[in-house]
Amino acid sequence: MWRKVTRRLKGCDPIFCCAILITVAISALLFSQTQEAGHHIGVTWDWSNRHMIFTNGASPEVAMAAARDPRSWMNWMQRSGFLFRRPGGDEPRLEPRPLRRRARIDWAMSLGPTAGMALGETPAKFGFSASGNLTFPASCNNDFVVYTIGTAPVIGGQANVVAFKNLYTGTASSSCPNGPQTPPTTNLKQPTFLWSYAVGTGGISLSPVTSLDGTKVAFIESANRPMFDVLTWVAGQGTDATHAVAPGAGGSSVTRLDYTSVSTGNCTANPAASDANSSQYIDYGSNAAYVGASNGVLYHIRDVFSGTPSVDFCIPVKAGANLTSPVYNAVNNRVYISDGFSVYAYQVNANSFTLIRSITVAGNGTSADPIALSPMVDSTNGFIYVFSGTNVANNASVVSQMNADLTSQVQASIGPAFTGQFIFDGDFDNNYFANGPKSAGATLYACGTQSNSATKPSLYALSFSATTGVMNTTPAVSDNRNINAGTNPNSTCSPLVTFFDGTTDRLFVGVGTSGVATGANLVSEWNITNRITSSATAPNNTAGSEWGGTTAFTPDNVSTSPQAASVYFGTLSKPATGNTTPCGTGNFCAVKLTQATLQ
Repeated sequence: MWRKVTRRLKGCDPIFCCAILITVAISALLFSQTQEAGHHIGVTWDWSNRHMIFTNGASPEVAMAAARDPRSWMNWMQRSGFLFRRPGGDEPRLEPRPLRRRARIDWAMSLGPTAGMALGETPAKFGFSASGNLTFPASCNNDFVVYTIGTAPVIGGQANVVAFKNLYTGTASSSCPNGPQTPPTTNLKQPTFLWSYAVGTGGISLSPVTSLDGTKVAFIESANRPMFDVLTWVAGQGTDATHAVAPGAGGSSVTRLDYTSVSTGNCTANPAASDANSSQYIDYGSNAAYVGASNGVLYHIRDVFSGTPSVDFCIPVKAGANLTSPVYNAVNNRVYISDGFSVYAYQVNANSFTLIRSITVAGNGTSADPIALSPMVDSTNGFIYVFSGTNVANNASVVSQMNADLTSQVQASIGPAFTGQFIFDGDFDNNYFANGPKSAGATLYACGTQSNSATKPSLYALSFSATTGVMNTTPAVSDNRNINAGTNPNSTCSPLVTFFDGTTDRLFVGVGTSGVATGANLVSEWNITNRITSSATAPNNTAGSEWGGTTAFTPDNVSTSPQAASVYFGTLSKPATGNTTPCGTGNFCAVKLTQATLQ
């Protein structure tokens, strides 16, 4: 493996090469410790990978600090091409392959008739490494994707968390065995349920995260009392999303922590609190979790995936605020979080948080928190990004870039202040990941509003100063309405997700209106290898009938094998009257689309 790494780095900048080798070495040590404990290791991809950003060009000191977070290693391996792979293979493939030209649904599985995965949330994908080394052959039996479901669970009935395996199936070809056809008239080949659980008493409206060995899943029961849950699953328990079992038999179990009812440090118990917006962020290096709640408190939970989880310290951020998910930056040992209007930075001490500073992004003139999702932290270049439905003046939707100390801020307008559901996160192209915001062509894509409509979505491309890396306040491309359907309805964008296959860089966007079937109901895929330069540019491919729009996307492999390079998401509504879905009439769906032109 080391021979492959060093061979790939020949001819690169010495400081950069040193940083990469330090990152791989320390991360390999972290993974070897997991393996020595008797567990396999894998690549996990969830909401947090999109919010913790690592680019090339780090100094050795920054690379060493970043290596404490396995996400840095996973990010580098994917971006540098080491995750080219095929099901059953022993080595990753590094060469590019012919590209496919059309996006379509490969499978869609029912999550039940009551609710699906929630707006803005992200499925968690786990890729298994059977050998325990630094290669990742895709596996039909061991790779899986986890969906949470935002409705109360019923033992023997509706699940609130499910997982699928045999993922690499589709309409025209498959690399994995096909599951049973439900409904039997569909021509879609299907995966199989790995497990289906009714956990606790509440719906799960936030994103799941897996342990590094994939044997456990952490999530928040967000309805009723918020509970921090860690599930140890057993394959084959539960039949489907409407025939769930309670964990507890055959080695499965769940620990449930009523974290807002704990009095410790600077915090007092608040049993009336809820948590509708803050997913857990896992610091794998310390086996700890950071999570917020609607009481405005930030919590630190220890012993997440080993031992018994417990709150060891917390801090009030803003009384009664509906906090976003926190993001922990191992490079400067700070956690970043938003109350919906401002961004806060806290130093993490052994037994406490210390407020570094806060900075205001948006005004209080809206009924909903204009910053809906957590900050995106570029640990390599020292920038923080948030996306907001309004600015301080309440007259524009904005992207805000600030430095890591929160002492400076620039904003770029992405259309009028949004009066629809939410403005969610954008994402960066591969030019940004290649060497940070100073890279030639580095671009941040965002979904804002149309210039003459505060309720309709439009695509924006933001550029950066080549000398300072500071975001330019005027977008490079504004108001590309091809992100929406031809009828141009009121709609909300999903979080944007980019994926680089070693040759082609692609952007995925879902557009719709959560809870109803009258929006665009559209997924589009864009080639962004070179920055989009015109508001008239159209996407490469689209897929329709995604009722209510989509959750965030989770990409998986770079692969040439049939169906093994995919994106996963959930739909946000039942179909309109007289229509159906590939997962059955009246159901919310978990969907896989093939990455449009990778095969």
